Amino acid sequence: MEKRKLFGIEIDALPMQDAVQRLRQWIDGDGLTCRLVVTPNVDHMVLLRENQDFLTAYLDADLILADGHPIVWASRLLGRPLPERVPGSELVPELFASYTQGEQLRVFLLGAAEGVAARAADNIHRCWTNVAIVGVYSPPIGFEKSQLETEEILGRITLCQPDVLVVGLGAPKQEIWVHRNRHQIAAKVALCVGATIDFLAGEKKRAPVWMQKSGIEWLHRLLSEPKRLALRYAKDAWMFPQIVGRQAISQWR
Repeated sequence: MEKRKLFGIEIDALPMQDAVQRLRQWIDGDGLTCRLVVTPNVDHMVLLRENQDFLTAYLDADLILADGHPIVWASRLLGRPLPERVPGSELVPELFASYTQGEQLRVFLLGAAEGVAARAADNIHRCWTNVAIVGVYSPPIGFEKSQLETEEILGRITLCQPDVLVVGLGAPKQEIWVHRNRHQIAAKVALCVGATIDFLAGEKKRAPVWMQKSGIEWLHRLLSEPKRLALRYAKDAWMFPQIVGRQAISQWR
């Protein structure tokens, strides 16, 4: 599988349909260890320089797919082009849609606020009849610091035996937790995909298609949640060009 060395990690140079095919190979196979899939955006690139546990999870991930347009644009500027953006919020529906009559995909939804995953499960059942939501769980705040809560989550997943664990706990928490527990997660693939469960539930709205294609989906999210995102986006806007600049200098020195 072709990769691009960018910003200290290796990002898989796969378009959406090839990424779905790779997931299906793992799901239909008999792997013994849960595969970790991460979808970096600009904020992840900044956090990777501040959080060693987050970086460790990324370096050990099985599939890294660029979520953000700026990452794709920067890859082309640096001469290491990625074919396209593969956001988790689109990867999950595309994976669901790939299962057709006579097939079944078993899915566990982990994350989002209480009741949100259940609403997402209802919507998924209506849209994709070959996808079975076999379990949902919204862990309490601070769950990642509790071994008892971790055992509770792992036990629920084991009881349900899903093919795919869709994780919406926010970065870097979700990636670190899955990485630490991947050998005990009874699923073939864990998709760390942020707000995807909220989108599937209709709890949060995706940006209009024209904003997504123009690379300004971040503006829609900022306007939707200004108090939560303003400082983060300001920091990312300051730091990411520096990260790109440092790689450019190291390449062309």
